[in-house]
Amino acid sequence: MAKIAERIINYIEMLGVHDKGLKRAHARGYYYEAKVELTSEGQALLGDTQQAVIRLSDAPPNKRTPAQLVSLKGLAIHFKESDSHFIFVNFPYFPFVKRESVLMLMTYINAIKQTDDWWVRMNLMRKIGRLEGFGQKLGKFVSHFPLSTSRQHQTYHNLHYYQTDKDYVRFHVVYEDDIRLYVERYTAPCSIEVLRNDGDIRQIGRLTITREIDIDLPYFELLKTGPHLQPLREDDIIYLRDEMYQISAERRLNEKNSES
Repeated sequence: MAKIAERIINYIEMLGVHDKGLKRAHARGYYYEAKVELTSEGQALLGDTQQAVIRLSDAPPNKRTPAQLVSLKGLAIHFKESDSHFIFVNFPYFPFVKRESVLMLMTYINAIKQTDDWWVRMNLMRKIGRLEGFGQKLGKFVSHFPLSTSRQHQTYHNLHYYQTDKDYVRFHVVYEDDIRLYVERYTAPCSIEVLRNDGDIRQIGRLTITREIDIDLPYFELLKTGPHLQPLREDDIIYLRDEMYQISAERRLNEKNSES
């Protein structure tokens, strides 16, 4: 896994679009302290936690793209007392479920960037379309891609399933004036590529932003989910993302040290 994650990070850096010293994705972000109020069901899942750090971000790997032009947004939560981490995006699914597919996607994107031959580019685009049948599902991708560039008035999805002692859960949040946290309960998990409407959905808490803070968490550790939730071993992408975030954090630190 680490080798694949490192190769993907290498390909991202080869594109030459990231800002040095910043995250390789969602480079522009703002941190906030938040007060957490959980229901009894929320506490049974996330622990008795009252404080959180929230990061609101834009997807590009640099700060050069104006925020008002970016519709893909992120919302990450670090629950302090339970030391658990969850990352949400305003997109309801992820089109790839195999780490090898993500690696090949970045391989083809880099190859497209490096060639001026339009025939080669078209052939590479066809290869991207064949990754897990992505081309056949392009309509699904386009129809669910967010249009609004506002951070608020959006629903953010965690995407990954977690096992409890009795079922499987996912989370999403609705960011209006405050952030409402919802659990989706299922008897069995599905691929993160599958859109579902058969879950038992209930609000389990509310987060209220209290102030912006000047910190920089190295990365959100996706495998730290608290004492009551277990990431699924078969979820390739959550383990890949966690490894990529760790590598990105190490390289950011090296870049900052080399500049000082």
